[in-house]
Amino acid sequence: PLIFSLEMSKESLLRRLIATVGEINSFITRNPHRLTNSKKERWKQAVDELYKLDFEIYDKPLQEIQYIRSQVRRAKRKYGDKQIFVLIDYLTLIHSNKDYYSDHAKFTDISAQLKAIAKEYDCPVLTLAQLSRGVESRNDKRPMLSDLRESGSIEQDADMVMFLYRDSYYNKDSDDDTLEINIAKHRDGPTGMVKVHYNKATGKMGDLADNKRFA
Repeated sequence: PLIFSLEMSKESLLRRLIATVGEINSFITRNPHRLTNSKKERWKQAVDELYKLDFEIYDKPLQEIQYIRSQVRRAKRKYGDKQIFVLIDYLTLIHSNKDYYSDHAKFTDISAQLKAIAKEYDCPVLTLAQLSRGVESRNDKRPMLSDLRESGSIEQDADMVMFLYRDSYYNKDSDDDTLEINIAKHRDGPTGMVKVHYNKATGKMGDLADNKRFA
């Protein structure tokens, strides 16, 4: 995995990864003095597990497509036959020095260039994208393809579009831990919805039967 974090710092992202892998409440990880001995041990185990993995995080501000492409090229040489997986958080924060007549033209170009990176280096490129505010005005706030900001270019270029929805995000009184993953577009396969359990405290997803809570 090559993680291009345009919004969060490397330290913040690593802290979240430790919370997820170690199954520790992410709020507590921001206050280390509150860690009990058992949580400190889980923290150490999570760090050891992450240390064994091959992944890189790039948190340079104002990252451009050229920078992303150069890091993917370098990683391809570094890791040889290993499969590269590119993750970007998130699309509309990708910087460009070009002059565009509109935001739509800008993100159409960026979307096309991400598609080109995936084809050129034969690797999956997964990018987060913002939704338009229109979803907030509907009774049913489950996202649709038309809710994608600059949806035309993203929908056209993407081989797959997945939407995440949690009822408890909008209904604060709800204790439902279900996360819906809606595969709204799949160029080479079926579409449909998958439901998983989401532990809000740790950020971990799993089977619906996995409903443990961590303090």
